[in-house]
Amino acid sequence: MLSLKTASLWPLPARLACATLAGALVAALLHAAWLDGMMAAVQAAQGEEGRLRAEYLSAQARASLLPQWRAQQRRAGAELALLEQQLPDQQAMAVLLTDINAAGQSRGLQFSLFKPGAARPQAPYVALPIAIQLRGGYHAMGALLADLACLPRIVTVHELALTLGKDRLLTLDAVLQAYRLPDAAERAAQAALSPKTGTPAAAPAWRPLAAVAPHPYAAAALADPFDALPAAGAPGQRGSVAGPDPRRVREPLESVALPAISMVGSVQKEGRLSALLLAGQRVYRVAVGQYLGPDHGVVTDISEQALQYKELLPDAGGGWRERHGSLSLQKPGDARASAPEATP
Repeated sequence: MLSLKTASLWPLPARLACATLAGALVAALLHAAWLDGMMAAVQAAQGEEGRLRAEYLSAQARASLLPQWRAQQRRAGAELALLEQQLPDQQAMAVLLTDINAAGQSRGLQFSLFKPGAARPQAPYVALPIAIQLRGGYHAMGALLADLACLPRIVTVHELALTLGKDRLLTLDAVLQAYRLPDAAERAAQAALSPKTGTPAAAPAWRPLAAVAPHPYAAAALADPFDALPAAGAPGQRGSVAGPDPRRVREPLESVALPAISMVGSVQKEGRLSALLLAGQRVYRVAVGQYLGPDHGVVTDISEQALQYKELLPDAGGGWRERHGSLSLQKPGDARASAPEATP
């Protein structure tokens, strides 16, 4: 019987057979280890193949949508161009400010304050804040805000506040924001301040603009919410008269100081005499009962030689007092004449 302890004494055939068997076992173990590695590599390759196939199918699906994406790109470009048309350049901003001022005066409102502030670059546009203070009726202010929404340029309203004064007139304080495109220097400054990164930022998803059409002011028939408050200058106090109607829509000549108005003629139609008043470069036709001047001046009488009016002024006691005056016919070469006379 062969023993491993005496393996060196085994016959040569036996030793060769044992060596062959040991080599076969080692080869089998090495082959099994190699097969395990190959199976892991095959599984990894199969996983990579599945991932690449999924990416290919996804890219193929995206490629099929390329015509739709190009159409969206064209629509987005058209909408961007439309929005940029609502942003004036620096030269057109002065026209926009004039339009805002004219919109307030057309509603009979008085601008107590109209102060553009410093431009605020906010890429990709520049915001221009405008502090305003208006005096007038509630519905006239609502109509003005509707007019601002209908302007061809973008104007937004911020920090809006309404207060009722002793003269029964509303005061509106607000900050308007007008927007314009930056000029070359401002674009360079914005590019210098923007963060620089190694990879470009991802483009935001494009969504079509919602169609928003500005609506005209349609609340004029509703009650003025400030009309329920008690009047500051009620009749009955000594030396006081009834205050002005805060709901009245102010007329164009109420935004012009009386010294800047002159009577240049008169015209009679259907037995009624109307005065021709020059304010700036425009001639107005005014009848009895119409208003002029910033102090609620109402025309009381018109003759061929003069126009009589009365104004309402706040007194020290919180009420109102009347002041009468006249505008005489201005002849060629005469100075403009406005002669207010305080009523005792």
